[in-house]
Amino acid sequence: MELSLIERLTEGAVEKSSFSLYPHQKESIELIEQDKSVLVSVPTASGKSLIAYYAILRILKKGGKAIYIAPLKALVKEKFDEIRNIVGPEFTVGISMGDYDSGSDIIKRFDVLVCTSEKADSMMHHSPDYFSELALMVIDEVHNIGDQTRGPTIEMIITVAKRINPEIQMVLLSATLKNYKQIGKWLNAETVVSDFRPVPLKKFIINRKKVMDVNLEERGRLKNDITDIVEKTLDEGGQVLIFLNTRKRAEGFARDMANVLKAKYLRNELKFPSDDSSRFVELLKETSPYGVAFHHAGLPYSYREFIEENFKAGNLKVLTATPTLAAGINLPARVVIIRDLTRFSDGYTTYISNMEIEQMLGRAGRPRYDKYGEAYIYCPTDNAMEKVRDFLENGSEEIKSSLGTERVMGFNTLALISTSLCMTEEDIQNFYRETLYSAQNGWERLSAMAEHSIKILKENGFVEKKNGMLIPTELGRLTTSLYIDPRTAIEILEMLESETINEDKILYHVCRTPDIMPLFYNQKDEEIVRSFFYELEEEPESEGDLAAAKTALMLKQWIEEKPLYEIEEMFAVGSGDIEAKKSSAEWITYSASRLARHYRREYAPFIDMLSLRISEGIKKEIIPLVSIPGVGRVRARLLYNHGFRSFQELAGAKASDISAIKGFSNVMAERIISYAANQVNKSGSD
Repeated sequence: MELSLIERLTEGAVEKSSFSLYPHQKESIELIEQDKSVLVSVPTASGKSLIAYYAILRILKKGGKAIYIAPLKALVKEKFDEIRNIVGPEFTVGISMGDYDSGSDIIKRFDVLVCTSEKADSMMHHSPDYFSELALMVIDEVHNIGDQTRGPTIEMIITVAKRINPEIQMVLLSATLKNYKQIGKWLNAETVVSDFRPVPLKKFIINRKKVMDVNLEERGRLKNDITDIVEKTLDEGGQVLIFLNTRKRAEGFARDMANVLKAKYLRNELKFPSDDSSRFVELLKETSPYGVAFHHAGLPYSYREFIEENFKAGNLKVLTATPTLAAGINLPARVVIIRDLTRFSDGYTTYISNMEIEQMLGRAGRPRYDKYGEAYIYCPTDNAMEKVRDFLENGSEEIKSSLGTERVMGFNTLALISTSLCMTEEDIQNFYRETLYSAQNGWERLSAMAEHSIKILKENGFVEKKNGMLIPTELGRLTTSLYIDPRTAIEILEMLESETINEDKILYHVCRTPDIMPLFYNQKDEEIVRSFFYELEEEPESEGDLAAAKTALMLKQWIEEKPLYEIEEMFAVGSGDIEAKKSSAEWITYSASRLARHYRREYAPFIDMLSLRISEGIKKEIIPLVSIPGVGRVRARLLYNHGFRSFQELAGAKASDISAIKGFSNVMAERIISYAANQVNKSGSD
């Protein structure tokens, strides 16, 4: 164990005289020093990151390269900042979260790459050999391997890495794993398991205003329910994180808490980022002066980031949130309250998993700030009490692979063939034998699914067999390169067979692909959706088509430059939902353009333009204006409406003419004119 590396990691964080490694950190680092892979399964906020950072520094000092894979973009950004600060200018650190058709050259440019699991997987789809250039792979939140959405991606990354580079060292970080022995064996990794927390966690259950400990013995009573806990925590200088099961409940609870705290906790007004969305900002402006805010995926990303920063800084004291925050960035509080144990999914109300409860409770207790954390589970019914008893007695569920579905198998089998990782049916069978799914469920079912996926890929022209070898067609290679589902490619190709196309047709078929999660459709949407189909001259075949049409209509409003607050009202969505849908649609539309260049070249320019419009949320006439740095969709439209419709007109303008427009300073006006003049000069020299 290199003390110099430990000192570098802890510089400025603690007093050197009082610092010592936690037992699980010491054990993990000793294994890492022996070049062994290690699976670390310990509670949240127990110093797992230090283990990963030690492994990274050690590999860099030895001249190797490392990759750090995290599940969420927010977590990737957080880890990128931390790693870059730790390794210093001596080594280069890169970050990558998008551009799924970009190759693996990025790993050659940096000593450490921090990325999402989807980005790492997309690089594998281009060139799996990039794993051979790595000495270390860190996977954070590896328990997500059981998640139906992210799990198969993580499982494929690990399986490919082990096959390509058996010598690669892995450091896998997880919350408490019940079946850690099984997963550690599959990973060929040593396991380090502990229930140690540097900040002890006290767990309580609230039932009919009665507060009980984990033995269900009464410890007190509340006068005003959860409000009492919040006020007591704030009086003692702590912060509170409250989890609720819907966005509306998170917003409503934030308003209620602000009203309760008005008399005691008046704070300074926070200046939220400028945005043309009014759905949330007014409520946040109403609650934030009293130290209260809410957090969910419907918020614009800039708002979520702003709220997280201000909660960390202590400017916000109470945060109500949906459970997605529990799996996200490091945002602890002294007290955590799980207000809702249920969620609404697929038309039913169900209890959340024990793993999710554990994740939420684990946010209680701020290292270096709190001597202990308190976590409360609110149980208003007898059924809720039964759920809590199960959690207390059995803990988190075992992690199970989600690899064995038809969609996942088709997507990954095509990638294995297109990248020449597997060139025969036997190769593919052998590959899937090495997966966690096979280890947990036996081989027979996955074998049949692999065989079926090859059959479907052949039938749809993605793969052909020559001289006993499976060979990707041009379509197969392109689909893998674009990182899209084969069924998405089929949908796009069917659209490209149309005699004519327009933006409605493209948007609808893009939203009909399995790579886009459509908006929820209900009866109140029927009129506008039916009208859309009438104009489209197509008939819906399923309820999924109705949802796709609604999503396409929302995107149409976006590219017609409707203000965000109007789109939010019209479709009952948040800005975060619009951002997510437009990001996915931009990618699939770009993919459609790439496919069009091969199979219907005359359609490619129109689809290219639509992809750009989706990216920016604009009509086509202001496309040149949004390319100006600092000029987004709103400012570009203002310039256009005031007669500045080209670079030539802007280059010849006076700064005072532009700064007279609302939202433009004199400095910005001068920058715009300078940029426009440069563009005019470039086009003249060309």
